[in-house]
Formats: sequence, structure tokens, C-alpha cells
Amino acid sequence: MSHKSSPENKKNPGIPIVLTASRVEMSDFDLDPFLAFGAGLPLGFIPKSVLRKSIYPPLEENEDGTVKFAPYGLRKVEALLMKEFGQENVVTVHPSRLDQFIGPRTNVIGITSMDPLGQGFVSRTLSGIMGLHGKPTTRMEFEALLFSDILKKSGARILVGGSGAWQLVERGLSDFCRFDTVIVGEAERAVLDVFKRAFNGQNIERVIQMPFPNIEQIPTINNASIYGTVEITRGCDRGCHFCSPTMRKSISFPIEHIMEEVSLNASLGSKMIILQTDDLFLYQSNPDFRPNRRAVVDLIQRVAKTDGVKYCQIAHMSLPPAILDREIVREIGPILAEKSTWEYQGKRCASVEIGIETGSIRLVRKYMHGKSLPFSPDDWPDIIVQAISILNDCQINPLATLVLGLPGETEEDIHQTLKLLDRLKNAKLFYVPLLFVSEEDTVLDGFEHMNIKSLNRLHWEIMATCWRQNIERWEPALSLLVRMVCVLSCRIRTRALLSMYAISKSLERHGGKRS
Repeated sequence: MSHKSSPENKKNPGIPIVLTASRVEMSDFDLDPFLAFGAGLPLGFIPKSVLRKSIYPPLEENEDGTVKFAPYGLRKVEALLMKEFGQENVVTVHPSRLDQFIGPRTNVIGITSMDPLGQGFVSRTLSGIMGLHGKPTTRMEFEALLFSDILKKSGARILVGGSGAWQLVERGLSDFCRFDTVIVGEAERAVLDVFKRAFNGQNIERVIQMPFPNIEQIPTINNASIYGTVEITRGCDRGCHFCSPTMRKSISFPIEHIMEEVSLNASLGSKMIILQTDDLFLYQSNPDFRPNRRAVVDLIQRVAKTDGVKYCQIAHMSLPPAILDREIVREIGPILAEKSTWEYQGKRCASVEIGIETGSIRLVRKYMHGKSLPFSPDDWPDIIVQAISILNDCQINPLATLVLGLPGETEEDIHQTLKLLDRLKNAKLFYVPLLFVSEEDTVLDGFEHMNIKSLNRLHWEIMATCWRQNIERWEPALSLLVRMVCVLSCRIRTRALLSMYAISKSLERHGGKRS
């Protein structure tokens, strides 16, 4: 496919369907996922030119001006549209290139966003903790795209989707009248019909909820994804009330489907493969949540052996399977460590996101009963301690989330989490304490978000404990980030920040580093 004439033609007629995302989401942050978390901060005090060049630089482009890598979900939609409308009529481009592809012939512009209003777990938490005023960078760049001159002048229909689309519905649509339709949910089953109607000038609803697709309706991508992302499972059966993936039954993609996308990404220049899943151990798992060792190990081995794959990263995993089948962790741990971008105190290690969420057995019973299966919720604190020890022994040092402010949380619940943190004081992990967000399409949709002003002394003790351990053990660059935020923040609200600053000098002695 070639669109060379479009960028060079001053009277550009335009491509019929143009897909894009904000500058934040069209960057891989130089393959640094920690830096990507920073997009949740209000960084408006830094000139946009500096942010766009140094923090989230543009991705590499093809000769025709289209992006070489793009968000994975957008690539799925692109594949469907190319099959229906023809490859020559669909392009995916960086927002800085829109004026070279949008013209009189452009009928539809599709925009994806993970966090358009900065209302996600990470954005709300980081912005609140740091006490910075202004819009999260994710929102700033989404608005910069949506209200750009090229979109204002275009007569094309503008469709917005992605995993953050719920934010636009929740906050109301009146402030964002520049788009025509918000598409909420998994796109593959019905998004083509929406694009067809928009393309043909038919009336389309302001908000469209997508039905869940069948596995056979989900195509393989045609072009490379950011981070070489490849989906291996979708959905989760554990049923956590604050999590949207648990609202749908889990499916595992065939190994041929997965390896086709892995090979495609590697052949098109992606050095990294991220295996996207809500739980690695759900891949081809047994009905009782017992992992399928041979399927998981075979998958990891095949990906690691693929020509061109330098790094391999797992998105998420649950903890009980590590106890049920320690051998599966022993087999994949060294492979993932060898293919990792991370070092811990001079030794290479793998990392993966896990969900601790709380140390309170009461809250586990109430909101995440399935999280401990096939064990009892009463065993949750012991499961965490034992499983993390197993992961550490196998060169996996996880990134662990905690959720503060779940509805009905009491001081005793918070005390239980603090007791758990004390039991984990010698464990190798990176904590990410998050404020509760009532996302749409979850059981807890409709409950009030946790506000930073509502955190009590015990919540701040959790924050301080987590970040003190993070800074003592991990990335030396965090020291610089903490100092920068302390200086530039309009006000420092929390003793958690003060604790972070006070111990930052210990990084040189204790910190890990990214290779």
C-alpha cells in the first residue's frame, strides 16, 4: 500500500478513512513504560515542544507518511476497514500528519483513546498525589487533537472509541461537540456497520454500545502495533467488581493467531512483544482456574525464539496459579528475565502487573471473591505473600496495584493492608497504589470516585510505605522525578511526598536500573 502522493500534494484530496490517536498514545515513550505512566500527570508547565520531543516523541513512520506502529486496538479496527473498503482507502497516521491525509475525499476520521479526560486509575491518582494543577497530559493532548484546526475545517464524520470512551459518556458530551459519535466497548463485532453508515452519510447515534464479539470475528492485524502488542486472551472470569474485563467470559486465542501477529510485528521492526492478557494463567486454562502449563510454557518459548524479538513482556498475571503450579513459574521465569528490559540491583529480572488491591479479607469477599480461586478469600493475604515469594525466586519482580477507597472501606480494612505491606517488606516488587475509580461497564459503576481529599491518615501511610520502598529499591530516575515535582508543584500536600523526598538520596546505594 502506498500513499506517497498525499503528503506531497499541496491540493491533497484526502484519504476516505483516516485513523489516529493523540500524541501521547502515538508514542512508545522510547520503550519506557514507567515514563508512559507520567502522561497521567498535569505537565502543562513544560512547553509542549519539549514534551512532544523528549517525553513522548513521535513513532517511526513509513515512507508514505503513515505510522509504522500504532495502538493495538486501532490496528484491529484498521484491519476490518481495510478488508471492507480497500487498503488504499484507509490510513493510520500521527496527529501531526493529519493535514497531509485529510481532504475533500475524507468521509470518516476515527480516533482512539485510553484516557481522554484523564479519569483513569493512574491519571487520577498521580495528579492528586502530586498536588499539581491543570489537566492531565492525556487530556491535554486529546483536546489538542480534537480541537485542532484540521479537524475543525474537515467535514468528515468524527468517531471516537477506545478503552477510555466511557469517560466521555460519563462526563457528558456537551463539552466535546467536535465529534459525532462515541463508540463504547469492544469494536470487532459491529464497528464496521458504524463506519459504513458514517461513510455513507446516514444518521448515527451519539453513543453506540458495542456488543461483545465472537472470537472468530476478531481479525489479525495488518500492520505493527506499539510495543509489538499481541493479545493472547480477552476477558477474565474472576469477577472483580471494579474491573471491566471481568464483565465478559475469558477467551484464549489460537496459537496460530497469536504467532501470526508476533511474526508480523517482528518482521516490521518491533523489538518488543507485549503479550496482552488480563491473566497469563488463563491462557488455555482449565475450568477450575488451574493453569495449562504446557500451553503457557510453549507460548512463551515460541515467542522468545521468534527472529527479531529482543524483548518479551507479559501484561498481567494472577497469583493463585503460581502456588498451584510452581513449575510453570520456574520454566517461564528465566525466559522472561532474559527477554526483559529491566534490572534489579544489577541483575536482570522480569516484571509483570499483578493485583494485590487490598489486604482486607472482608473486601476480598465483598468485591473480588473470585480473585483467590481456587483458594478461599480467607487465604488472600497468605496467597499474596507466598506467590510473590515464588515469583521472586524465579526472577520475576512484579508491579503490584493496590486500590484505595473501595466503597465501604473502613479503617480496619486499611489496617489489614498495612499489615500485609509489613509482611512484604523484604519482597521484590514495585507498588502502584491507586484511587478507586468507578469505571463504566463494571459492577461498581455509579459509585463515587475516590477523591484525593478524602484520603485519611492511614491511606497516606500506605502511600508513603509503598513509595518509600519503591524509591529505595528501584529506578534511580524516580529520584529526579520526585525532586522535579516537588519544586514545580504549586503546593506539596502530603507527607507521602515528603517521605519520598527525604529518602531519595538512598537511591544511589539501593536503586535498581533499567538496562
